[in-house]
Amino acid sequence: MTQSERLTRPAVAPHSGLVVFLKTHEGGSTFGVEARDARTGAVRWSSAQWKPGGRTAEIRADDVQLVVTSKNGKDFAALVAPVREGADAVDRGVATTTAAIFAADSAGPGIAPVREVKVPGAGTATPHDTAGTLAFANDTGARIVDVTTGAVGSRLDRRSREYLLKVNRYFRMDDAWPGQDVLPTGAQKEDFPNHGESHGVRGGYVAAAWPSKKEDSSSLGEPMNFVWALHEEQTGKPVYALACDGLTEGGKISSESRAVLSDNGRYLVTGYVAFDLQAKKGYCFGGTRDQARVDFLGVDNAGTAYGTARTPGTGVPVSVDLATGAHTELGGATLPTRVTGDLALYVAAPQNEKNPAADPAHHAVLRVYPKR
Repeated sequence: MTQSERLTRPAVAPHSGLVVFLKTHEGGSTFGVEARDARTGAVRWSSAQWKPGGRTAEIRADDVQLVVTSKNGKDFAALVAPVREGADAVDRGVATTTAAIFAADSAGPGIAPVREVKVPGAGTATPHDTAGTLAFANDTGARIVDVTTGAVGSRLDRRSREYLLKVNRYFRMDDAWPGQDVLPTGAQKEDFPNHGESHGVRGGYVAAAWPSKKEDSSSLGEPMNFVWALHEEQTGKPVYALACDGLTEGGKISSESRAVLSDNGRYLVTGYVAFDLQAKKGYCFGGTRDQARVDFLGVDNAGTAYGTARTPGTGVPVSVDLATGAHTELGGATLPTRVTGDLALYVAAPQNEKNPAADPAHHAVLRVYPKR
């Protein structure tokens, strides 16, 4: 267990075997990255103090992001903060987002960024799994930054396909590929509301749910049959499809449910479905008359997914072997914040015993458990 003052926002560098933290230095105006071995908790490296720029007294830890992106098996950690360049007591300055990029395979203290990048406008960064890119988005659109080169792309309109894929990730398939046939086998394509809905873009694929040609409905009039498919991110072409039939609970997916990719890039879970990207198979765990729905939150490198079985009035934590469908009830266990490789990570904001009213923004408790 690691309990650290001023270490927050843990993120996983999957190829490096690290958990990286946002470190807020004394005074709260400079920041850094601390990288710890995911198994032992030992510090592998720590960055030099970083000032985002602008009027540093106006920048808070809550404004700073720490995100990880990877390319060709190499991880990069990025500190991201919105600033107003040129601002003073009178001039409001120019809204800018600045980022410091660090190589995750560094070693030792005082590591300097491999590069710093500035993007017009204030916004937030969305990392991409395998492209080595970050999408910097705000109300006017987005720009894609290649962390390996520092190249900043031209502005993307919020209605563009690349914006939907790189920033939104949850959209109507016809909005991304209008007039193109992206219909998977077994799905119907009609006017709203019968259309394909994206439920995440991970690992080069779009996971989407479509109404089935089988139009069976429950006694409440809810559709019981769906087709889930993985589509190529660049073309929208269906790679393979999975029929989810006879669902009594499986139409709507909570906005809290996000697509998650295993660290080795083989498994993808979103909502109540799972995909084996290597074997090109899909698995449906929507609720039926015979089984409860399972909402997944993570999956490890061996294909064991973790989530909550939805039962009347409560939810039961479970693990599911995707290859066999065998499940294990986890009793009163608390599900991890993140399943990464063969480790489970739990993150919480502890209470300051000396000062219970203290702001927990600069504190974190991280517990790391090896898979048993």
